[in-house]
Amino acid sequence: MTDRVVTPLRPRGPSHYTDTAALNDIHVLLTTAEPGGAALADIAQILTLTGRPMARVRDIEVTTAETALGWPVACVDAGDTSVYVRQAPSGTGLLIQINTGTDAERSTLTVTLDGALLRPVGPDDGQPA
Repeated sequence: MTDRVVTPLRPRGPSHYTDTAALNDIHVLLTTAEPGGAALADIAQILTLTGRPMARVRDIEVTTAETALGWPVACVDAGDTSVYVRQAPSGTGLLIQINTGTDAERSTLTVTLDGALLRPVGPDDGQPA
């Protein structure tokens, strides 16, 4: 997977540089004949002026496979976290398995079910991922 940078557009504080002005400036940068490698740094500077700095966003890849019995399995890979969704081998229910590759991943993992928080984000919460 490649490293990509995506900018969430959420306000960080008051700025005299308006969103409209920022979007116009970004549009000008991206519609030049060849924006070049410096365009990303310029966009980051424009966003910083608005109070919306760029943030790293994960690549998320979704694949499907089959178990040895031929049952479907969905896999979502997001960095050091993988989520598998399959039918429970002992019945018709679903089995959702979450695997983290590092302690850092485990400590930032949040899990919800129907909007209810099952596993909160926080260091040393004592719960396995």
